[in-house]
Amino acid sequence: MNFRTFFTTRRSVSVLTLLAGAMGMGACIDDPEPVTAIEATGKVSGILFFDRDNNNVYTPTAGDSAMNGVTVRLLDRGTTRVVGSGTTGANGRYEISVPVGTHDLDVVRSAEMIASNFIWCGAAPSVYRNEATFVQTPLKFGCVVRISAAKLVATGASVTIAGVVTAQPGRYRTANDNLYMQDLTGGIQVFGVPAALALQEGDSIEVTGVMAVFNTQLQITSPRVAPNIKRGAEIPDPLLLTTAQLAATTNGLAPNVGRLVRVRRVTVGTFASGNAPFDDGSGAAQVRLDGNAATTIGTTRFVTGRCYDITGIVGFFNNATQLQPRGPLDVTEVSCS
Repeated sequence: MNFRTFFTTRRSVSVLTLLAGAMGMGACIDDPEPVTAIEATGKVSGILFFDRDNNNVYTPTAGDSAMNGVTVRLLDRGTTRVVGSGTTGANGRYEISVPVGTHDLDVVRSAEMIASNFIWCGAAPSVYRNEATFVQTPLKFGCVVRISAAKLVATGASVTIAGVVTAQPGRYRTANDNLYMQDLTGGIQVFGVPAALALQEGDSIEVTGVMAVFNTQLQITSPRVAPNIKRGAEIPDPLLLTTAQLAATTNGLAPNVGRLVRVRRVTVGTFASGNAPFDDGSGAAQVRLDGNAATTIGTTRFVTGRCYDITGIVGFFNNATQLQPRGPLDVTEVSCS
């Protein structure tokens, strides 16, 4: 055995011996005292304000207003147990000492908040020992939900959604007061949009309004469009469907209702009252030239025996699914083979 091997072996034996001795001694000494939790605290501070320009930052020059005399609480995460609370001052500021950890920030709705329909959409700040965590605390008219979730809200209830305009005002109604918008989960019609906003397809918007139904189609009425409109966002690509898939949509809650879609190589039948059957060979569905589209596209655009790619919004009128092209660029004649 060389020195290196001998040394390594002796060292291993020594370590094992020490470990064995320590384990034996463990039975002869008292168990150690349990570790005592450290009662550490930090602070949560912020400004409570109505976010008029809807950018989540307190900007008085844009019309944001601080909320005075409102109770702000920190709750044990996922519970209603209060771990700290405070009241906002005239400048909307508050500061609360709380134990370290992550807590739910809760705003108790004041009479002013209730009268103004302001709500707090929630936050969960993390608090560190001897440190202050600042939380922007904007009040809104509504908390954004996905369009698929908005469709499940009871009619007459307030809802807030965000998405991209896929059919701008004037595409259908001569009053220029309705649009369709879409997010990743689906699309929906918004009715009563102020023409002064001059919204265009591709604009990214946030809308708060009232869920309603018109002739079986869900829509949002009495809309309030938030001022932080992002102009020229990317329009979603149309979802490719067959006419059979369109015809199989028999529920106004379906995700494709209100969505921008495209069908390919369809033949179009005779129009009656703005509606016509069309078919890509998978089974007939219905196309509708609605409102202004009857003029901008016109029924004479379609010739018997020819084929077309048609893009449009999926409508649901009196329990009937309809593809509604928006304008002449939504109809392209193509080869039938």
